[in-house]
Amino acid sequence: MTATDDLLVRSKAARKDCVPLRIFSTVVLLIALVFSWNTTAMADEKGSSSPGGRKFSLFWSGGHEWGSREISFDGKRRFYYAFGDSLNSGSETGVGAFELSLQNSDLAEMEDAVKVLCDKDIQKVVSETTDPPSIFSVECAESGRNVLKRGLLGRIPEDLKNKLYEITARYSDRAYAEGKRVTKLDFSPYKIDHQNGSYIVSVKFVNSGSRWIRFTTPDQWPGTAVGGRLGIGAVSKLGNNGAQDVADSWAFALGGKTLLNKGEFQDGVVTLKPGETKILTFQTTPDNKAAKGEYEFSGVAFMSIDVEGRPAALSGHVILGPIKTRITIDRDYPATPQEREQWEATHRADMSLLPIMPGGTFAENGLYRAVRVASGSRYRSLTLKPFKAGDIATSDNVKMPMEQGNGVEINGPVQWVWEGSAPTPTSPSSFDCEDGTQHYCAPGAACPRSGRWIARLRTGPLHQRSTYRYDMSRIVALRRGQPMPATRADAGDTDWEWIGA
Repeated sequence: MTATDDLLVRSKAARKDCVPLRIFSTVVLLIALVFSWNTTAMADEKGSSSPGGRKFSLFWSGGHEWGSREISFDGKRRFYYAFGDSLNSGSETGVGAFELSLQNSDLAEMEDAVKVLCDKDIQKVVSETTDPPSIFSVECAESGRNVLKRGLLGRIPEDLKNKLYEITARYSDRAYAEGKRVTKLDFSPYKIDHQNGSYIVSVKFVNSGSRWIRFTTPDQWPGTAVGGRLGIGAVSKLGNNGAQDVADSWAFALGGKTLLNKGEFQDGVVTLKPGETKILTFQTTPDNKAAKGEYEFSGVAFMSIDVEGRPAALSGHVILGPIKTRITIDRDYPATPQEREQWEATHRADMSLLPIMPGGTFAENGLYRAVRVASGSRYRSLTLKPFKAGDIATSDNVKMPMEQGNGVEINGPVQWVWEGSAPTPTSPSSFDCEDGTQHYCAPGAACPRSGRWIARLRTGPLHQRSTYRYDMSRIVALRRGQPMPATRADAGDTDWEWIGA
């Protein structure tokens, strides 16, 4: 999307491979806690915590690419699970911290987890590291007393790691489903309206935990993963044949956009008391072309939150996957020439980073500008050429007038950059084009699309449409609806060609 497209499709594998920027609180925590296995053993003068067993904790530190996660057992009957990232989870939404009260039958499995962490080979792997590192701490019985030890999760051998995670994953799922909600923040797409030429998009934030939560209003976010980003988008279209996956459909970036009900949030801060819901309403525009219908919407929020009690896994940066919502939209986008110009401006900026190289395949219909890269310089063509999705870009030399309009021509291999919509017939058998997609226009007619136009003089028979020459002295900039310049008396058979916004 653009911003929201990549938010909806980010994979777990990609997140494992990237190296995040660490937030300050995570750095401080790791400096305080990460030591080598042999040098961190400390005697617990109080001995075993209780008849329930010995305590342990696991902590996966996050950054700006993913959130933190924490699992712990207090050595009594409290199992604790907190996660700060649910973007690609199949079962979890939002972020939260949960407490599960264990029964006697559960305590033996907690002791099994302790035994794994206290195994003599627990730090046998020395080559595997992560950045930032994820850590564990555990009470181990030595010489009749409990000793607290710490280590790196990345250095645990695979067989021991599997035994440990089989236990902790099962109890984490139970804590999420059955445990007390200490902290829980969710958001969901709520409503999409069209008013006075703008899209009004609302999202809902819900605090279903027992502690307050605060965050700055998203209109102050820069729209980046580091500074804060919020977006929603359609993931499937609902119809008579059930749900069908969609790509590049309805999507709205909301971070940094106008917050219409900002007056409801004092000092630009959203405060959610336990059990409270707040709706935030934005004025924005869609990122993609899309058709009307009923859709299931998802989304994502990269954000910083402040939580009562400041749990480690939720302190600072978190990443929320939403509660999905069904929303019906009763109009296509773009539906007017004004909206088409609006969409083209956004799409042109996105596509400027994705040129079609020689021999490459065009992904979509459009009018494309040739770009010649030579000796460290870029030369752009003045005129545009239509291509259809599936066409193959030539690897041969291309000869076209350069953008400066000085009569010099590009002559060599080129890349192609999307500039605007290709002429789109109003019906399969029609010669008329949808408003705002015309490539040519007659003198005196209303300009069909804003931008620059060049006069061209036909030099061959009418049926030979491509036989003409450009008049470099007649390049005009017009807004849609203005009259096209008339034919000069000495210009012969002349019309106008669109050469870009």
